Amino acid sequence: MATPIPKEWGLRAGEGLVVEFETGNESWVANFQRGLGGLDLAAPHPRGHGAVVIASGDLWEVDTATRSAELLLPVIDEAIEVGSSEGWVFSLQGIALARFGPTGLAWHTRRLSFDGFDNLRIEGSHVVGVAWSPIDDSWRPFRVELETGKSEGGSFSCDDPEGWESLGTEPGQFP
Repeated sequence: MATPIPKEWGLRAGEGLVVEFETGNESWVANFQRGLGGLDLAAPHPRGHGAVVIASGDLWEVDTATRSAELLLPVIDEAIEVGSSEGWVFSLQGIALARFGPTGLAWHTRRLSFDGFDNLRIEGSHVVGVAWSPIDDSWRPFRVELETGKSEGGSFSCDDPEGWESLGTEPGQFP
């Protein structure tokens, strides 16, 4: 039997994203509840133990030893790998970005776009791209520091009315 993630979801016997984990000489299977839509991904955790699973956009941090998981972020529609062991930058429904690395969630930007990103990529120590603006039907450039999540530009207000922004506080945490 697959372990339902989250546990209470298993009572409804739904079919989700099924992932098999190997821990030493054992293996076990988890059935992850799917999110609202988006990316599917299963990978080793950047810290070197455990795993990361994205099930239709929902990011789960998996403790493979205890066979448990914690939901960290919803509606992920794109993942950019930062480095082989440095984690990812995630696009959250094409309106904000978040960084996940060896220590977990490092930062979350304010809202950067009204409705979508294009040309999202890493250039040096920044994530860059363009954000859609329906006000003037154009794409507006932005950049985000990989280490801290501090952002400039974009198509949305430079304020943070939703209170989403959570900047990294440990200098040197990421290269």
